[in-house]
Amino acid sequence: MRPSALLISLLGIWLGWALLIALVAIFIGQTPLLQVIWYCFGAVITVIAILDALRPGPLNQLTVSRALPHSQALGVNTEVVLSLTNNLNRPLDIELVEPPSPLLTAGGFPARLSLPPGTSQKLRYQLTPIARGNTTLAGSVLRITSAWRMWQHKWVATNTNEVKVLPNFAPIAHIGQLGLEQHIRQLGVHLAQKRGEGMEFKQLRDFVEGDSMRQVDWKATARHGRPISREYQDERNQDVFFLLDCGRRLRHKQDHLSHFDHALNAILLTAYIAIRQGDGAGFQSFAGPQRWLSPVKGANGINKLLETLYDLTNTTANSDYLQAAQQFVQRHRRRSLVVLVSNVRPEDNEDLISAVQLLAKHHVVTVASLREELLTETLNHPVGNFSEALQYCATHGHTLERKAVGTNLRARGVSFIDTEPQFLHKRLVDEYFRIKRSGRL
Repeated sequence: MRPSALLISLLGIWLGWALLIALVAIFIGQTPLLQVIWYCFGAVITVIAILDALRPGPLNQLTVSRALPHSQALGVNTEVVLSLTNNLNRPLDIELVEPPSPLLTAGGFPARLSLPPGTSQKLRYQLTPIARGNTTLAGSVLRITSAWRMWQHKWVATNTNEVKVLPNFAPIAHIGQLGLEQHIRQLGVHLAQKRGEGMEFKQLRDFVEGDSMRQVDWKATARHGRPISREYQDERNQDVFFLLDCGRRLRHKQDHLSHFDHALNAILLTAYIAIRQGDGAGFQSFAGPQRWLSPVKGANGINKLLETLYDLTNTTANSDYLQAAQQFVQRHRRRSLVVLVSNVRPEDNEDLISAVQLLAKHHVVTVASLREELLTETLNHPVGNFSEALQYCATHGHTLERKAVGTNLRARGVSFIDTEPQFLHKRLVDEYFRIKRSGRL
């Protein structure tokens, strides 16, 4: 409970009156009548304030409920609806705030509203997740003005909600609505393989212009009296494994997301497409929290992957690529596409080469390296002074060293992606289809 603006104003008038009485006493003399009125005024304020403080009413008859999805997507605004019902026999003036949370931010508070007796009102606001993980959104905090408006009583509602903040799965939901092929085109991924040129038999169909002669099924052609082609599809039942660096390399932040969050989003999107293609998607983290998920398939596969990595965080640990590769080959033997996601630096060259050589003995390997946007900005920025020239030279040298790492990897048959975080999802999907349709798996 705290004094209201009205009570503070009355106390200010009372104290100002005392100052006026003191000044009058100094220049004119004692004024008993003013003093008596001052004492009476103070007594009245005190009695009214005490009585008002003792009669807040049954505040628990005010009901507050909160409607919001149990799962939230990182960085995506969600509308929350607060419903308040006044079951008291007097009107209520309310000042309301939502409790703070380390994973969520709410806009539009404090909110002020008036509730006549026996009425309900809805308050809508935007909730924005700023970090992944599990959190509890505690009860709303209300300041309710007393009947005679002398006090504000603090009351905490019981509308507690458990909230799970997941990586941004909006692109995945978008795929489900549009259809896989249409969304892949929107990503700008080029599906180079022509129809009927996959590795696994799908069906027989009529010969169409553009089919190669080796697709013709001569027995079926003779039986039907017209050209019949075999149609193939990309081989299914393959595995795609993502090895994610949870160390300090992906802690850099760009816009409102870290490189680590960009990597998670890209992995989720690529895994979902792989699952839709009939392949399995697996996951391993290293240089931080240790998570492992064996390849999952089917309609529920992406949900299992979300449950595995939604609360994954990165640390300040150093990245040991060789150790991660050793752990992987011990746990998974079947030939797979292994995608290692990190931020490769020139000093990683020796350790990274050893790791990919170990993986490449039984698997097809792709290394995806996230590049800081600052590098591109520095190289594109005009050089205006000596300091900027030094910065440009240092950045250019660092970029050449990064390219040398990629060259060394490609020389060993390893695919290398060096991209800024916002383009990683497109590059991963593109590489997945390229390798899958090349028949290397």
